[in-house]
Amino acid sequence: MSVFSRLSSTWRTLFRKSRLEHDLDEELRAVVETLVDRHTAQGMSEESARRAARVMLGGVEPIKDAIRDVRAGVQIELMLSDIRYGLRTLTKSPAFTAAAILSLALGIGANTAIFTFINALLLRPLPVRDPSSLVEVTAERRDGRGLLSFPMYRAIAERQHVLTGIAATAGETPTRVTIPTGSGTGSEIDNVRVSFVSGNYFSVLGVDAAVGRLFSPDDDKNLDSANTAGSVIVLSDAFWERQFGRDPSMVGRSIFIRRARCQVIGVTPRGFVGEVIGNAADGWVPLTAFSSRQDLLKGTAFFGRLMPGVASAQAQASLTLLFQQLLAAEGLTGVLREQHSIALQSAAAGVDFSMRRTYLKPLFIAMGMVAVVLLIACANIANLLLARAAARAGEISVRLALGCSRSRLVRQLLTESVLLSLMGAALGLLVSRWASQSLAEMALGGSVGLRLNLSPDIRVFAFLAALSIATAIAFGLVPALRSTRVDLAPAVKGLRRGGGSMAKQRASRLLVVCQVALSMLLLIGAGLLVRSFQKLHQQDLGFTTAHVLIFSLGHGAADRTPAAMAAVERAARQRVAAIPGVASASFSGFMIFSQSDIGSPFTIPGYPPLTNEPLTARYDSVSPGHFETIGMTIVAGRPFEDRDDAVDATPVTVVNESFARHFLSEHPAEAIGRTIVLGAGAGKVKTFEVVGVVHDAKYNNLREAPKPLFFLPYAQMTRSLRSLEVRTTQPLSAVAGPIRDALSSVTKDIMIRGIVPLAEQVDQSLAAEQLLLRLCVLFGGLALLLACIGLYGVVAYSIAERTTEIGIRVALGATPASVMRGVLRDTLALVVAGIAIGIPAALAAGRLLITFLYGLTPRDPATLAFATLTLLASAALAAALPALRAARIDPNVALRYE
Repeated sequence: MSVFSRLSSTWRTLFRKSRLEHDLDEELRAVVETLVDRHTAQGMSEESARRAARVMLGGVEPIKDAIRDVRAGVQIELMLSDIRYGLRTLTKSPAFTAAAILSLALGIGANTAIFTFINALLLRPLPVRDPSSLVEVTAERRDGRGLLSFPMYRAIAERQHVLTGIAATAGETPTRVTIPTGSGTGSEIDNVRVSFVSGNYFSVLGVDAAVGRLFSPDDDKNLDSANTAGSVIVLSDAFWERQFGRDPSMVGRSIFIRRARCQVIGVTPRGFVGEVIGNAADGWVPLTAFSSRQDLLKGTAFFGRLMPGVASAQAQASLTLLFQQLLAAEGLTGVLREQHSIALQSAAAGVDFSMRRTYLKPLFIAMGMVAVVLLIACANIANLLLARAAARAGEISVRLALGCSRSRLVRQLLTESVLLSLMGAALGLLVSRWASQSLAEMALGGSVGLRLNLSPDIRVFAFLAALSIATAIAFGLVPALRSTRVDLAPAVKGLRRGGGSMAKQRASRLLVVCQVALSMLLLIGAGLLVRSFQKLHQQDLGFTTAHVLIFSLGHGAADRTPAAMAAVERAARQRVAAIPGVASASFSGFMIFSQSDIGSPFTIPGYPPLTNEPLTARYDSVSPGHFETIGMTIVAGRPFEDRDDAVDATPVTVVNESFARHFLSEHPAEAIGRTIVLGAGAGKVKTFEVVGVVHDAKYNNLREAPKPLFFLPYAQMTRSLRSLEVRTTQPLSAVAGPIRDALSSVTKDIMIRGIVPLAEQVDQSLAAEQLLLRLCVLFGGLALLLACIGLYGVVAYSIAERTTEIGIRVALGATPASVMRGVLRDTLALVVAGIAIGIPAALAAGRLLITFLYGLTPRDPATLAFATLTLLASAALAAALPALRAARIDPNVALRYE
């Protein structure tokens, strides 16, 4: 049969059934009449002829059934029949149906929400042309220092022959944008995410303009350009809509970026927000127009597109060889060749700076946790189905007695399970939309410009469909098989209890044990993370977080001479410190707990270096009052004073205890007066005298021991102001406005990017741990609740099944207390069995949490004891009500119908 004929036959089977049945009746009637005529012609009477015709055919109805079974589309017809019957059956048990759908919606929705987040981080391709050929280009070196600067990028781009192009980006920076108005003034917008990119950025990505045009290589400016006027900017569709209402006349008009006029030349397509995962750019400007030569010498991010037919490994080998040749030409031959290489990574789903490294592992662990919760929900529903099977035993037995095959009944029961699962999945999709947004808010918070595309795509829907089917099989297969394994004789006679009852009880008890074991697994995980988080916050931070606010700053200074930068810092600090309610204030070049780990090379007279390379240590340039503001204690010498806050002041430094012990002296007091020399080689060097030693502090990582760190007066090592620290007893709302006004009164070059209490800043450094902790506690509590509900159901059903037995025991002298003890003893036996399985499983799974634990191991006795006691107490409460009902059974009522 051709495909067209089969489709036509299927259509008639499904939508022309009455006509088919009429035609079948006519054909069979014609066959019968033909046989009757044949037999009549042979001398039979009409009655005998008809009887002989029916015998020859073997019966009309069996022939009809045989013909229907071979029609195209009959399986679809049977499936639709099963679905209709399943829906009727489920509507007859609304309480059961609602409980099952709600449980499945929570489990499937939570799984889908986690997968949606993982999909956005790892799987969703960039909305560009042929994203599979995009690669991230990075330089690797054994000591970890980057060598792929902007000039090196240009040299490689000009000489390579394996990529269709290499683009550069200096990342996104919150920037103040001024939009001119008709009155000659302008409206200012802070924290606009502007990305600085090369002229071929959009052509390499394969992005076309929605309005106007995008960059071309001609838009790149020359390095060290004294005038950036005439620069251009491309706006994102989201920013264009948010700020300008999608006004097409904006193309051709000018706005100001860092006081430089930029002409709007185009708008990107809807949905394109850049190549970096989790970041949403508002606009793009040429990289060289807004960066000095010194900035471009620093590490810059690069990506390219593989030429057709060129494999990633082939391109990587070719670029590595070219890279080594260029390094040799620059005279960088003092290290082994194998220490330098170019690495290519797929950028099809975007370039990752930190999002994947921070959140992927917690999300995969969370996916395992919600899968456990879903398994517990499946066990609950399976127990409910086993209980329903006892009530439907008569129906199933009659259908089997009438000739229905067991496989046909199993398919019918599985269809009901699939319907439940699909209805749960439909509601779970709504749950996942809300949960994924809540998860993103929990993980990303209010960070400027951070955004993930969490809309469901084909991968999310495929995951949802596969999970729904797998879930239906998980909770429906065993009950379906057990429900159809019945002894027909007692079932048809109406006897409810038989040999199958004990088997169903054993299955229910086994499911409860599994639920308890899985709950134990999640409770131990949650307990470990809670105790680890407590230990992280109980340690000595080396500073005080109370009453300290951190202002994250954007500082695009027009005059970057040391004298001008120092004057701005000094004036701004004095203005802020004069605000009522401000006890002290200080500026710094790096924000505390910003995860930056920038070091500076130095030498120490009299300190023998272990290698030919200079020593390095982390440093920060801070203003006077910094240690007092954040509560760091000076253990020797003095802190910075106003006399140090001048460009021509005597160069001084304050070091922490780790620096002093490692490089200067075991005794902090002996470090006072020693000197360190910054800079190395033929470059500019400067000698600084140690005037103070500050107590060690966890300056940017709670998990690491304090590292050697030294501080320099801001005026003696000027850089962009990145952080303002304010100690105040006033609430944030009372000082934010005055501080903003104070900074604006000094210069318009400083922009406040964000304000956060120091305690929250410290907590944000544990973003991954906090996300996993919250999810583990949430799902651990949900697992415990589901396990208790399942335990309650099994105990209650068991007591209902044993009503006669309990009635006999009471009639023979058993006391209510002994009945209760028996029920509780049986219940706790199930719980203890589950705990015995759950603890080893938790210890094995605890290895996944080791990187998130601090100060304890997965075998922590306190956590194991807490989880065990919690489960035992919860189980006792869950079993208390059924046990009380068992103790109140009246033997006269229980035995009345026996």
